[in-house]
Amino acid sequence: MRLLLGVLFSIILSAYSFAGETTTTELLDEAQNSIKAAFESGCPTLAPYEYYKAETYYYIAREETSKLNTKAGNAAAMKAIEWALKAMAKRYGEDQ
Repeated sequence: MRLLLGVLFSIILSAYSFAGETTTTELLDEAQNSIKAAFESGCPTLAPYEYYKAETYYYIAREETSKLNTKAGNAAAMKAIEWALKAMAKRYGEDQ
């Protein structure tokens, strides 16, 4: 399980470090994958606040992107990834 968290953490770090080079579509895909991983690990029942906050940010990111507001869409996608990671950390008992 720590390996999964390590992989997800590396994704978020790479997204933050290459935010200027990362496309909006790639950020949305990463957010969706992070939420999917959190869902599959049982976060909706074990860390519901963090999980549903991640989902909400993902929906905001999609909405903003559909309005061609890519800056706000990228920021919301990054927040979705961050909250999905928080949900995973809480689920596996890691300190945030």
